Amino acid sequence: MALPKLNVPVYEAILPSTEKVIKYRPFLVKEEKLLLTALEADDSKALSSAVKQIVNNCVQGELDVDNLSTFDIEYLFLRLRAKSVGEKVTVGLRPWGCPKNEGKLCENSTSVEINLEEVKVDKSTASSSKIMLDDKIGIKMKYPDIDSVNIMGTSSDAAGMDIIRGCVDMIFTEEETYERDSFTDKELDEFIDSLNSQQFKLIKDFFDNMPVLTHTVKYKCETCGEKKETTLTGLNSFFG
Repeated sequence: MALPKLNVPVYEAILPSTEKVIKYRPFLVKEEKLLLTALEADDSKALSSAVKQIVNNCVQGELDVDNLSTFDIEYLFLRLRAKSVGEKVTVGLRPWGCPKNEGKLCENSTSVEINLEEVKVDKSTASSSKIMLDDKIGIKMKYPDIDSVNIMGTSSDAAGMDIIRGCVDMIFTEEETYERDSFTDKELDEFIDSLNSQQFKLIKDFFDNMPVLTHTVKYKCETCGEKKETTLTGLNSFFG
């Protein structure tokens, strides 16, 4: 005789990049094991992979998780975490400007409780994905996915160029469009190398201003007693 199956609630969230409503279920024991294994490995690449797999398992309907932007994945994961484990998490914050440490970073951390349901994606400074490089030629970019997070965490110029190459979606003129699969990596490298500093800056600004998971929290420093305000950004900030 087959064992009975438990009913699992279904929730809705608005995907930040498209503002479309998606449905999801909380993660279950199998997903929690996946997350714990990644956390124990203490490897950022393994954690990114686990987060993406959990989101893929729990989201219902057609959604190409592999091509979702980093901020979409992070936002959905926090919603899953809130419905699966609890809305509140406690993080340790070390504020700047501590008078007991000559105005530098506080030597001690203050425990601050955060409601994950209040964490949003800030899109206020986001640039258009279509960037005109001159009067006739433009380039269309896409946001990096979560697999690029480890690369983005480095300061290497080569790593930055890899991100740019991977995020080129299309190159276009007044008469024609060139989809990414219509030109080779070598042709793309030659195109990027031909950009002047102002044109390259336009592309860099696209990444510098990309939407980001963010939450501003106000609290009292347990060391100096002063009221502080800290803005947390990115998924890792909410599990410190």
